[in-house]
Amino acid sequence: MSIDKKALFNLSSEPYLKPISDLGVGFYNLDENTAVLQFQLSNSKGPLLISENNLTAYAYFESANGSASDVIELNIVDGIKGLVEITLDTAFLQASTSTTVKGQVYIAVNNHDGDPAYNEVAVFREFTFEVADALINKISAFTKVENIRMFNQLKIHIEQRVNDIDAAIANGEDYVAQMNATLLNGKTQLNQIVADGTATIDGTVTQAKADITAKIDSATSEITTLSNNTKTDVQNTADNAITEITNTSNTATTHLDTKVAEFNQTVLDNGFVTPEQLTTDLDALTWQKYKFTDEQGARSYISGLDLLTAPPGLYESTQTVNGPLCDDGTPDTGFIESDITVSSNGRRKIVATRSSFNRTYVKTLHTDGYDTGWKELTTDISDTGWIPYNTINGVEKDAMFKNDTDNGFDCAYRIIKQGDITTRKLRVNARNLTNGVVFAELPSQFAKNYQKFVVATPRNKTTGIVDIIPTGELKFNYYYNTADWVETDYIYGEFTWHD
Repeated sequence: MSIDKKALFNLSSEPYLKPISDLGVGFYNLDENTAVLQFQLSNSKGPLLISENNLTAYAYFESANGSASDVIELNIVDGIKGLVEITLDTAFLQASTSTTVKGQVYIAVNNHDGDPAYNEVAVFREFTFEVADALINKISAFTKVENIRMFNQLKIHIEQRVNDIDAAIANGEDYVAQMNATLLNGKTQLNQIVADGTATIDGTVTQAKADITAKIDSATSEITTLSNNTKTDVQNTADNAITEITNTSNTATTHLDTKVAEFNQTVLDNGFVTPEQLTTDLDALTWQKYKFTDEQGARSYISGLDLLTAPPGLYESTQTVNGPLCDDGTPDTGFIESDITVSSNGRRKIVATRSSFNRTYVKTLHTDGYDTGWKELTTDISDTGWIPYNTINGVEKDAMFKNDTDNGFDCAYRIIKQGDITTRKLRVNARNLTNGVVFAELPSQFAKNYQKFVVATPRNKTTGIVDIIPTGELKFNYYYNTADWVETDYIYGEFTWHD
């Protein structure tokens, strides 16, 4: 988060020893890393082109009470617009409390060859600003002590609340541990019930088989022993044995079915499904078995992925084949995220994002082989914001409609670029003009073509015209009875056009 307090001075490289207008700039002696002075350096041709390779900018400040700063190098904010800045040192602000500070900016050509013939230094006009004493410095010692006590009490209260929250979290962790233990015990008991039921069923079946075998053996022995008896007795004994064997077998089978039913019911009552039910439920479901991601839902990473032949899915790749190109026409070898879908008739749609640049493209490959090519979905936008400009030749700026009700705007210009379209805006608020006067100089080529706009004037005057010339000059013309126009008349308006 930035809370800079920026003041902009427009300094022109010219040989006129006159101070620039008092802009009412002021800082406080408690400003720390926020008192910022910006300077827009220009000459008769427009803004100076500044870089660390060709020029170095310095500033020097001196307070009315004798305090002085070091010779400080300025930071380059925008070399094309000639915009530099400096953040005033807190110690210097405190030393200059309740005084007017005078400053001056210097630029020097970097003499890389060390030849004295190439030494060039330009000194810009002097400018001033105020350093005031912050109101908080006037707070009484009693009030400061009361505030310290209040914050100490607040600190104690907050620390107590933190301890209470830590205790509550600890109790919550105990409850979670208890719940986990209860769940684990429940699962253990349920598994034991299932194991005991299975063991009981197995034991019953084994015992039934043993009983049947014993009965058969006993019956066979009796038949052998009574073989010499009459056929009727043998037949009766055999029939009785067979009847008893059948009854015993039926009893064992019924007991087994009962135990199996009890086991299945126990499984269902405890939230489980039987193997038979699970097989039936899965067979009845209709679901898509094709996976677009891995088991965790993440994109599949493939190096050298060909976007025109890869199966449908969500991918991340490097060294991508047939992907969107960089601005210079070369393939992007970095990370590319791609979403590939294929219609039922084979038409392929690809959405690809160049991760390092946050730029997204789309392409469609039709079944007849037609390739739409990559179309970018993202658009870069730049906006300079409103940049104030100064008037010249005695013209007064920002004078009209400045009360709280009207909230009139100031003299400023603005450039907005979106893709291939450049929008330019101009605001004019001036008076003390004469017919044909050049009342301001904007950066050269601010207007790519000559522009001409009708501007508002006082009600008792006919319409005025503002000419915007590619050299950067703003000119006012009054084409009717020029004797009607007086210096106190004004012009006011905002204009917009596109390159």
